[in-house]
Amino acid sequence: MALLLPHPEKSESIQEHRSLGSNGSSSLHQQIQISLLAFKSGVSISADLITGEFDTHIDHERNHFLSIANVTDALDYLWASAEELGLADRIVLLVGSDFGRTPFFNAGEGKDHWPIGSYMVMEKNVAYTNQVIGETDEGHNAFTINPSSLSRDDSDGILIHPKHVHKALRRYPGIENSPVTEMFPFNSTEDLDFFA
Repeated sequence: MALLLPHPEKSESIQEHRSLGSNGSSSLHQQIQISLLAFKSGVSISADLITGEFDTHIDHERNHFLSIANVTDALDYLWASAEELGLADRIVLLVGSDFGRTPFFNAGEGKDHWPIGSYMVMEKNVAYTNQVIGETDEGHNAFTINPSSLSRDDSDGILIHPKHVHKALRRYPGIENSPVTEMFPFNSTEDLDFFA
């Protein structure tokens, strides 16, 4: 899970917002608290929040259900806390993983690594939300999409890769031409405008 404030502004003192709950029930809650207070105080404009709960090689159904419940609770906590701190309209939230899970169970009733995954991008009151880009078949194999329309295109489409998402995420807040990002270019990567 990554947070990004696309338009940093001068912030109020962190001292004025010590009321941000200490009732965090997980490591994610603590990471959210620290990140939002760092944003509010002006010492940071991005954060990477991490949970390792989803590597469910054994007993996937029970473990994955609990993990999804924990992340859903943390997302609710994040947005409620961001609203309380006056930051909710300045946050772009990316939720994703480095890989997906198999569409079938292994011998331990778990699910192993799978190359098809997904990202969820959340932002308050913007036009690009409430849509799904890309799809898979019943075997969780990805279909190709048209780079311009972002709709399924079985004849001339391309597969969406994490590089496409991250390239678009650099462009969206206007950091794609910064000296740091230019050191790590996305060569031969199509532009997909997920934020139109």
